[in-house]
Amino acid sequence: MRHPFLFLALVIGLVAASAVAIALRPATLGLDLQGGVEVVLQGQPTEQSAVTDEAIDRSIEIIRGRVDAFGVAEPEIQKQGKDQIIVSLPGVKDPQRVVEDLIRPAQLLFFDFEDSLEGTENGNPSLWDVVQLAQRTPPRDPDRGEPSYYAFDKTTHRLIEGPTVDARSLRDLFPNDTPPPNVTVQKVPRGLFIPYEERGLATRGDGPTQRYYYLFQYNPQLSGSDVTEARSVLDTQSFGGNQYVVTLKFTGKGREAFENITRDLAVRGQLRGVAQRFAIVLDREVVTNPTVDPQEYPTGISGDNGAQIQGNFSQKDSQRLADQLNSGAIPIELEPISRKQVGATLGRESLHQGLIAGISGLVLVLLFLIAYYRLLGIVAAAALLIYAAMLYAVMVLVPITLTLPGIAGIILTIGVAADANVVIFERVREEARAGRNAKTAILNGYKKGIHAIVDANVVTLATAVILFLFATAGVKGFAFTLFIGVLLSLFTAVVATQAVFGVLSNTGMLNNERFLGLKQREIRWKLDMVGRWKLWMAISFVPLAIGSVWVGTQGLNLGLDFESGTRIVSSFEKPTTENGIRDALSSIGLGDARVQATTETVDGREVTGFQIQTETLDTQKLQEVQRVLDQRFGFPETPEIDVVGATFGEQVIENALIAIILSFLIITAYLTLRFEYKLALPALLSVVHDVWLSIAVYSVVGAEVTSATVAALLTILGYSLYDVVIVFDRIRENVPLMRSAPYRQVVNRSVHEVLTRTFITQATTLLPILALYFFGGDTLKDFALALLVGILAGGLSSIGIAAPLAALWKEREPADKKVRVKAARRARRLGTDSDVVDIDALERAELALAAELDDPRGPQDDGPRERFELEPGEIEIEYEEEVEEPAAAEGTDRPATAGAEVPTAEPADGPPADGKPADGPPPAEPPRSDRVRRHRQVQRKRRK
Repeated sequence: MRHPFLFLALVIGLVAASAVAIALRPATLGLDLQGGVEVVLQGQPTEQSAVTDEAIDRSIEIIRGRVDAFGVAEPEIQKQGKDQIIVSLPGVKDPQRVVEDLIRPAQLLFFDFEDSLEGTENGNPSLWDVVQLAQRTPPRDPDRGEPSYYAFDKTTHRLIEGPTVDARSLRDLFPNDTPPPNVTVQKVPRGLFIPYEERGLATRGDGPTQRYYYLFQYNPQLSGSDVTEARSVLDTQSFGGNQYVVTLKFTGKGREAFENITRDLAVRGQLRGVAQRFAIVLDREVVTNPTVDPQEYPTGISGDNGAQIQGNFSQKDSQRLADQLNSGAIPIELEPISRKQVGATLGRESLHQGLIAGISGLVLVLLFLIAYYRLLGIVAAAALLIYAAMLYAVMVLVPITLTLPGIAGIILTIGVAADANVVIFERVREEARAGRNAKTAILNGYKKGIHAIVDANVVTLATAVILFLFATAGVKGFAFTLFIGVLLSLFTAVVATQAVFGVLSNTGMLNNERFLGLKQREIRWKLDMVGRWKLWMAISFVPLAIGSVWVGTQGLNLGLDFESGTRIVSSFEKPTTENGIRDALSSIGLGDARVQATTETVDGREVTGFQIQTETLDTQKLQEVQRVLDQRFGFPETPEIDVVGATFGEQVIENALIAIILSFLIITAYLTLRFEYKLALPALLSVVHDVWLSIAVYSVVGAEVTSATVAALLTILGYSLYDVVIVFDRIRENVPLMRSAPYRQVVNRSVHEVLTRTFITQATTLLPILALYFFGGDTLKDFALALLVGILAGGLSSIGIAAPLAALWKEREPADKKVRVKAARRARRLGTDSDVVDIDALERAELALAAELDDPRGPQDDGPRERFELEPGEIEIEYEEEVEEPAAAEGTDRPATAGAEVPTAEPADGPPADGKPADGPPPAEPPRSDRVRRHRQVQRKRRK
């Protein structure tokens, strides 16, 4: 690296800036770390509007305005897919009320009551009766509005679901998208509209109410879009004393329309002798039904003074309605399909556990790197600390909301960042063992290692992008953190550490072999990976087959994300049992609920809690469950609640399948471009092996499969390919250097060269994930389990499945067959030459020359040579690498041309062929450099 001091100054500056950012800006915690509520809303069409991108964007703007009015701190509101909105509200005290207020459409409509009404005012017809009347009533304008669908019990005519504006949306509310046999679906045609009116006690919402239904022709004269301002005021002049009302101010068009409506009502009232009414309908509810007195307002009511909505409101209700009207009417209906509620205490405990897991994983990796790589490890440890500081600074500056999956992503990237250093340092040691000095070894190690690192991390980045595009909200945090973490790990492993070594190269620290450990004895691997491919396949696929049988017979423990339903997790103030909770739920018609006792750690102590799972409950039923449980047993704090509809579970499965298929396509294209198409299939087979093995283990241990599990599986996919790319990159490098060697021999050598790195990488990656498994809490335990199995399998499959399969496939090519034939001929010639040349004597001569050079292994520049198990008819092929090396330092006896390629022909002044000494005086002893060159020539001749 040129100008290492400049790059080191840049790194120091970035670290200083990161420290300032961390000190000045706190992290934004997600609701699972500080408590709150998250709801996923799905858009449904209404009579006025279809679900379009514009409608979703407008809905997001309105919800954001309402959130600001409610004073919720640091909310997150974002679009998901084509028709969904995710609303995260950390720290909400009354989540049920806030969610209801946020999603209420606030669609305000003004109807001419008498003109719109269709024969339902007298008596109190049920909704079933009104729907039947609608089916018999011809609409005046069949092109206005949208049809509506209702699901009733066939026997009791009790409403089960509805209204929805299309039959498919209604079917989606039932399991398997099919209404049960006792359910009938009724349709109200376009052009007709069924509002209702609540009648009860003086104050809205208090005590029992009775619901009255009307059938209207759909011909509203005004809507909420004609209102410019709504205010909550106390009306002291109203009948019955002080009442809160909502006053309205109209647009120019709205004023004119309001005057026309009231004028028509006044004229009609004079003709009929009865005051006429108009209905103000808010979200299908008739909130007020005022009359226009024809004596007081013979020409109607001016719209300049606006209007007011009376509905026996409390102050809070009137203010909430005014806020909703001011923010605007949500143009579509928003249906909650998923809801997650976390108490503040559980959030703090999750944060505590996540921090312990992260710090423990980082410390374990640092200690391992320092112990194994010495000075190199100290530099790598400093790079990891720099990486941690910069990643945290990016998270607070963007800002990125820190969630539990996000913490898991940070912990995983610790292993990824450490592996980048491992790849480079193993290359550096290879160069040092080949005789390069420390400075050259480090330079060449970075130059060769960076290609493998970039290739491997491209796969991880692609996986993170796919996860971010197709995952649910919680997993998006994991994907984004993984993406940023990989980029920063590349910067610290390549730029930061190289700058440090560039500065140290000008000191004497790199000359201390004991401290540096570059020439540490290499592990000699003698496994014939290709020749024993059947053994590796059996070891890999036997547990896979057993797991497949288990999955087929026992299935998977699908979580709430896939099955849909409602889950409540909480402890209670009063002692209780599972049967006691079941009895309480049976009293409200939920006797089939599943209740399971759990043990949680809260504030450092174990607390017995309960997990309650039922069918998907609507808002009213969920409130009833909470009320019964609180009355009987007492909630110590806000319970953790997950509500998942069938639609959400289907979308999770659909997105997971899309993400996996897209990942395979992108990875296949990438491997084909970077390597060749014949290497893509072995890589994909090893990936399928790793992912399926993880699924099988999940089935055997009974771990719950959630949307986070999908993220873990896709991460395994990316990491498995990470290892495969490292192996294939070394194969690609060795192919031109071993042109005369059979492909399986190239693969064997390449696998042996990266085997040490693979085991070290397994250690540095599994250490932080083990910390996540043991210290991350129950929430992330299943997530960590999938990563543990998949990453362990990924390291083994890359050398035991992908590499042998690649060799077996390439051996079928004609070019490789020719190479094997030539290798067999060389082996036969070598056997023939052994009858003429005394091989043993030649070897003794080499050993004697090595001893003369005071080096039992021979010259350092030539390096140790590995021995492999060869198949019959094969011969080991050696190769030399051209490496530029700077001139020898002053005071050393290493030649400046060490490592350069030399002629392999026997020199003219070599010993006679018959072995007898030549006549004349003995020649003078050649210089040391000549003896080294002659020694190399003898070695090369023997190999050839």
